[in-house]
Amino acid sequence: MLNNTIALTGQLETVQQAKDFLLKITPDGYQKVLKPHFASSAGAHMRHILDHYLALKDGVTHGLVNYNKRNRHSNVESCLTTALATWSEIEAWLHEVSELDADLAISVICETSVNETQNTQTKSTLARELVFVSSHAIHHFSLLGVISSLLGNASSANFGVAPSTATYLRQQA
Repeated sequence: MLNNTIALTGQLETVQQAKDFLLKITPDGYQKVLKPHFASSAGAHMRHILDHYLALKDGVTHGLVNYNKRNRHSNVESCLTTALATWSEIEAWLHEVSELDADLAISVICETSVNETQNTQTKSTLARELVFVSSHAIHHFSLLGVISSLLGNASSANFGVAPSTATYLRQQA
């Protein structure tokens, strides 16, 4: 991959994994909170993942990514159809944004403390933030895989597996 291009394939794999998960879970399972193991539903995790993608999408337009902006309790959290539609929106956006310079400068703001409100603003690039949101999604996919298992459902073999782990496992085979 050239320095100024964006690897679209991996980004689209993340989107497809999310869509596959959404097509396999029931509406009740999507909204169920499995206490004491989890404090939030699969839908809340999916909404959280999408919030990050939407923050990046907005940030590319405005030059500032604000990962603090959340859409808590939106329809994405409770409705599979809305979540699928939002992933389709992200997929279309990824095709568009892949044509931009990977080194496009972006400022990023996010909170960094749980004990007090403490925001940090830093400089980044489009490619770096795409790597972050995909990695963040995969991390939450692993949690969604556990939720799915607790609901009695199986996930695909690579759901929630980091790309570097998948490479390692292929090399071990």
